[in-house]
Amino acid sequence: MKTMTFKSNTLTIIAALLAFPTVYFIIANLLNEIGIPGPYNLIGSFVESTGGRESLGWNINLLILCGPIAAILLTVFQFVKIEFHSSKEEFLLHFNVQKRWFPIVVTAMSVAVLASIFFYSPGENCNC
Repeated sequence: MKTMTFKSNTLTIIAALLAFPTVYFIIANLLNEIGIPGPYNLIGSFVESTGGRESLGWNINLLILCGPIAAILLTVFQFVKIEFHSSKEEFLLHFNVQKRWFPIVVTAMSVAVLASIFFYSPGENCNC
């Protein structure tokens, strides 16, 4: 029987840092829409202070989309235990979820962020 799990808080912290720009961007935009422009203006002032004169570009868009995906891939195998056993007659595959709350929270946050992007995009781009 072979077992696959990864246990590392360092990977979870890296995953949280990958998902953070997307979480901040979504929260800043939501707050800007309801009349609280502070966090959204902070993004603009940060870009200007680093010498950026144009929009954030494709690299930040890539981080906003791929950061949560990478976070999910880094964390899901920290709390999902996969066991498999094969013989001539059968192939058994067992998935067990371990109670490791930090990776579970980072994965849930990343899934929620991706779901909000997925459901927001058609509404924003619909010509209805």
